[in-house]
Amino acid sequence: MLDSLIVIGLATASLGTIQEADGTRDHTFWLRNAGQEVAVVQQCYTSCGCTTISTLDGNRFEGTSIQPGDSAAVMLHFNPRGKGGEFEERATIVYGTARKHVSMSLTGNCISSEESLLRQFPVRVSDKVRLSTDRFDLGIMHVGETKERGVVVLFVDDQRQLRIPISFTPDANTPKGLQHIAYPLSLPASTSEAASNSVSSEATSAPIIITLDVIVR
Repeated sequence: MLDSLIVIGLATASLGTIQEADGTRDHTFWLRNAGQEVAVVQQCYTSCGCTTISTLDGNRFEGTSIQPGDSAAVMLHFNPRGKGGEFEERATIVYGTARKHVSMSLTGNCISSEESLLRQFPVRVSDKVRLSTDRFDLGIMHVGETKERGVVVLFVDDQRQLRIPISFTPDANTPKGLQHIAYPLSLPASTSEAASNSVSSEATSAPIIITLDVIVR
């Protein structure tokens, strides 16, 4: 009968709301060998480099042997650097000659540090609003062709993010050659009340303009 590792308890653990500035968070899962043969861990991998796997004493989990009926602790280490917002990271352990696998996950919400926010949203609209970018290179376009992009707006006070889709189609009246199109951003009506609480008078007094660089043929 083939060996079979199972997670004792829940295979998904929530870290809740964490601060990026607080650094790496750890969580311990327990695995039990419910089979009748020794389970030898062959390989460990995760869904993102932000998450690593180790034994309780910090050693590599690969090569760990778990006897039938025994249990072993496996630690997941989640580094939230640059991982603002909701996250779900999965760790997979491959074991036995049949290379079966068992998986565990860490979930939560990460509050980004100021440094990360400035890196992710470099364009300042006001003290309360920042953008992921204010310029797109659309390359060569022909009349009637449509290209779509998206700008993410950050409301600094509560770190709420809103993606605004952008669509551009040159028509017969669009000048040919290299153009720098001024494209106004508008917030959906459903967010207007929230936006008015977050956007300063400076930001609301004029539309937010981004630039579309395009060569029209």
